[in-house]
Amino acid sequence: MHLTGQGLKGWRRIPRAASRRGSRHVFDRWSEVAQRLHAAKHIALLLDFDGTIVPIQPRPEMVRLGLPTRRLIGRLAKHSQVSVCIVSGRRLADLRRRAKVSGVRYVGLHGWESDRKPSSPLDDKNVGQVQRLIAEQLGFLPGIRVEDKGLSFAVHYRGAAGGVARLARSLLHKILKPFEPYLQVLNGKKVWEVLPPEVQGKGRAVRLLLAELPHGTLPIYVGDDTTDESAFAELRRGITVRVGKHRRTTARFYLRSPDEVVAFLERLEAEIT
Repeated sequence: MHLTGQGLKGWRRIPRAASRRGSRHVFDRWSEVAQRLHAAKHIALLLDFDGTIVPIQPRPEMVRLGLPTRRLIGRLAKHSQVSVCIVSGRRLADLRRRAKVSGVRYVGLHGWESDRKPSSPLDDKNVGQVQRLIAEQLGFLPGIRVEDKGLSFAVHYRGAAGGVARLARSLLHKILKPFEPYLQVLNGKKVWEVLPPEVQGKGRAVRLLLAELPHGTLPIYVGDDTTDESAFAELRRGITVRVGKHRRTTARFYLRSPDEVVAFLERLEAEIT
């Protein structure tokens, strides 16, 4: 869900995802996937980070990509027919430090930061002002934590009880209202991310990435969060995979966990080798 401060019920949403009843477990349809892999001239493997190739942790700073998965993704990146990119809401430097995979592209802050193109400067004046207000008014709530990302910030409520989370959402809406033209909120897994409106999301990011690759490239996008839905929608003709338990998604396939994502990548490697 993509929100902007226009009153809680009226906050703008990304188009509603289709029911997951229309998606299938990717291993149940592997013959279809394999056929497309063999027909592709080139493959773009686009991976979200948290909750996709690494398990969600109680705190973002606890996350590290394990060595076996790092080596697996590194081997795929060296394949002559494969381009690999990790696309995340994390800041670019933080993402690279925690993934540490050579040969892949990195895109951070929901598409705004890239390791190959300088990002245009963002006006973070409003972000900083709102972050201070949020920290003052929400920071005392049990289970609520405000994460400073520099050009943006995140309000985590993973450890909060339901009533506390609802109170935090209400307070967040109230504080953001005077800043409606200048900020937006991305609703993720137990987190609200507050960003400047110039950050247009992962859908635009993957569109720009594909424009740099050969014609006929087959995109494969794997992600676990609501913020990945814009990428799924952008890549309707590709292989899109939602990770985890979700009732609604525009992804064509699903996997249950990061462990299954690793199994998928291993199977992908075997198929193209």
